[in-house]
Amino acid sequence: MYLFASLDRSNIGNARLGSFEQDLHLQGNDFYNALMVFFIGYMVCQIPSNLVLKLYVENLPCLKLRYKRNNSKLFPSFFPPFFTLESRPHYGSEPQLLYGVPAQLVLARFFLGCAEAGLGPCIPLLLSFWYQRHEMASRISVFLAASTLAGSFAGIWAYLIMDNMDQFLGLASWRWMFIIEGAPTILLGLLCLFFLPNYPETASKYWLTPDEKQLAIQRGVLEGKTTKDDTVNSQEIVGALLDYKTWVVAVINGGMIMCHSSFSIFLPTIVKAMGFQALQSQLLSVPPYVFGCITLLGVCRYSDYARQRGLPIIVCSMMTVLGYTFLLIGNIIPLQYIGVILVSCGINPTISLGISWLSNNQQGHTRRGVSLSAANMLSQVFGLVGTQIYRESDSPNYRIGHAICLLFTLLTILLACMLRYLLARENKRLDKLYGPLKRMDWTDSKDGERMMNLDATHFRYML
Repeated sequence: MYLFASLDRSNIGNARLGSFEQDLHLQGNDFYNALMVFFIGYMVCQIPSNLVLKLYVENLPCLKLRYKRNNSKLFPSFFPPFFTLESRPHYGSEPQLLYGVPAQLVLARFFLGCAEAGLGPCIPLLLSFWYQRHEMASRISVFLAASTLAGSFAGIWAYLIMDNMDQFLGLASWRWMFIIEGAPTILLGLLCLFFLPNYPETASKYWLTPDEKQLAIQRGVLEGKTTKDDTVNSQEIVGALLDYKTWVVAVINGGMIMCHSSFSIFLPTIVKAMGFQALQSQLLSVPPYVFGCITLLGVCRYSDYARQRGLPIIVCSMMTVLGYTFLLIGNIIPLQYIGVILVSCGINPTISLGISWLSNNQQGHTRRGVSLSAANMLSQVFGLVGTQIYRESDSPNYRIGHAICLLFTLLTILLACMLRYLLARENKRLDKLYGPLKRMDWTDSKDGERMMNLDATHFRYML
C-alpha cells in the first residue's frame, strides 16, 4: 500500500519533465503551491487519524461480516487500506477534469494529503501491536523501503510511459502515468480492507494458530503492553504532547523529511541539471533509490540487532552531510551523482530509525499513537519547506537548497546526541531506583509467571 501511495505522491516530479506544466497552464509558483498544499492536508489530519483508529466501528456495512467472526468492533487495520483507497481517485479518475486548472490541481493535492495522513502514521502504530521494541526498526524499514522502491519504479515507469504513450487515446503521457499508477492501488486497498488483521488476540486462524496467538500476547506483555485497548485516555494524550521526546524526535525526523520531500520530488530535476536529457534523467533517478533501499534495510536490521537507535541515526546523518557536501562543492558530474546516492543512503534509514525510536520509548497505545502523530505533524512542516527550497532561480547547481538541507542534517546530528544522552541518564536513574533489569526467558515457567505481572518499573528507554 505504501509503495503505491508513495508512487502517487511523488510522481508529480516525474510529470514535470513532460508537458505537465504546459498542459495545465501553470505559471510562476503554481507548481510549488501544488506541492506545498499536500503537506497542509497531511498535517491537519495527523492526530485525528491516529485517535479515530482506536475508536469503534458502528455503522460500516462493509465491515460487519469481517468483525462478526470475532465479535470485535475494533478497526486499527481498517484505516490504512481505507485511506489508500480514498486517496487514489484524485489521481486515478477523470484526469482531464481534475487537472483542468491550477486551482483544481491544488485541491486534489490537498485531499490527497488528508487521505494519506491515515496511512503513514497509522502503520507504525499498527505494527507496534505485534512486534517488540527491538524488532520495530527492521519492520518499519520494510514499510518505508516501499517509498524508496517507489522512487525507482517512478523513474522506470515515467521513462516507459512518456516515451511510448504520449497522446495515446488523446491523453498526454503524464495523464496516463497518473491513471496507470493509481488503478492498482484502488484494487489493493479493497483487498486489504477485508484481510488486514488488527491485534494478535483478535487475529483469525488464517493469520495465527492458537499457540502463535498466545505467544504473540505474551511477547506483548513482556514489552509492557496490555491486551487490546479500545479506549482513549486524555491523560495519555496530554502526556504525549508534553513529552520532550516527542518534539525532539519531531525535529530530528523533520530535517530528514525535509531532505526526503525535496529529494523525492526534485531528484529528476537535479539530475537533469547535471547536463542529462529528460528521459536520461528519469532512468538515472533509479540507482539512488536502489542504494537507499538496500542501506535502509541493512542499517535498520543492524539497529534492531544492536538495540540501538541514536548511534545509527548519527552515522547515517553524517553520510547525508557528506552527500550534500559533494553536491555543493562543484560541477564535477560523477562527484555530484555520488553525492545524490549518499544522500539517499543517509536520509532513508534516519527517518525509519526516528519513528522506531519514538515508538519504542512511549508506553500505552494512546500515548504512542498521539506521540507518533504529533511528531509526524511537526515533521511535515519541514516537508512543506522542502517543497520550496529548490527554485529555478538557483539552477543549475541548486546550492541554496543543498545548503539548507545540509544545515538541518547537522541539526539532526546534534539533537540525536542530546536525546541519547538524556535517555541514558534517565535509564541510570531508573536502575538506581528499581535495580538493573534482568533478561527473562519464556521457556522458564518461573520467568513466564513474572512476565505476566510486569509493571512500569520494568521499562527502560531504548538508546
